[in-house]
Amino acid sequence: MAERSFGRTIRSLLVAMLNATLILVALCLWLAWGAFSTLERVTGTVQEVTSSLHPLRDELIVLKTDITETRASIAALREGGVADLQLCTNLEGKLTGLEERADNISETLRSIEAGLAPAIENAVETTFDRIGQSVAGTILGWFGLEKKAVDTGS
Repeated sequence: MAERSFGRTIRSLLVAMLNATLILVALCLWLAWGAFSTLERVTGTVQEVTSSLHPLRDELIVLKTDITETRASIAALREGGVADLQLCTNLEGKLTGLEERADNISETLRSIEAGLAPAIENAVETTFDRIGQSVAGTILGWFGLEKKAVDTGS
């Protein structure tokens, strides 16, 4: 058997450490790629939702403007004495109902938009928590150790 020198042993050790480091880097890159792919899908879905909300919000603004203009027209007709007062009263009642419905829709849109940020935050946290658990399980498996439950205080 050939005699090993101290230099060769150190060189072999450094090569082994480099290989292990490269394997860990590759694993981390693969896991990060998976996480960012998931996040990309989530943000794509959120973008679809928000892009569908913007036209609805614009339509609500137009509707409220039309209601205001119609109220002004009814008031002008009343003042001029041209219109039937009962008809004007009925129209104003219908406009009030429309305004209430538009306000309800507007409030619903605000609550949907307010819920998007926490949903995104939750998706990001869940994704990275799962990645962390996966990495920890893999590393512990390499060393033949059992994964112990960790209390996160949640």
